[in-house]
Amino acid sequence: MRNTTLVACLLLATQLIYSQQTIPASGGEATGSGGSSSYSVGQLAYNTNTGSNGSVSQGVQQSIELFTLSNPELTTVNLSAVTYPNPTSDYIILKISDSTLDNLSYTLIDVNGKAITNGKITNVDTQIKMQHLSTGMYILKINQNNQELKTFKIIKK
Repeated sequence: MRNTTLVACLLLATQLIYSQQTIPASGGEATGSGGSSSYSVGQLAYNTNTGSNGSVSQGVQQSIELFTLSNPELTTVNLSAVTYPNPTSDYIILKISDSTLDNLSYTLIDVNGKAITNGKITNVDTQIKMQHLSTGMYILKINQNNQELKTFKIIKK
């Protein structure tokens, strides 16, 4: 009777224990000239649960993808520019120290991302009128040939 009770308790206890449901038979990592890959063999089930705060993936190995993005045509341009007075109430002066750059333009953007005004930069000092704008923060972007070179945060008081 005692052995029967012990066997029954052990069988019931195993129903309450949670543990790994899948054990991989093998795994490793393969490396070559094009990159590396890790793998596992023997995983029977894979499931992803997604909610409003994120997702959880079951399994021994979690997948992740890493990409290196590059643009060989992208050239770096050093632009020496300042804006003053900041904060301002009427206008700002955009002063470009490197006058050898051509095709420069500016765009003044509000906090909602709407372009308020834009124009060409033809002189070392460019005055941008702001007296008609409401009080708040604005973003001034300096571009050359549709490539953003510099960004300023402007405060209108």
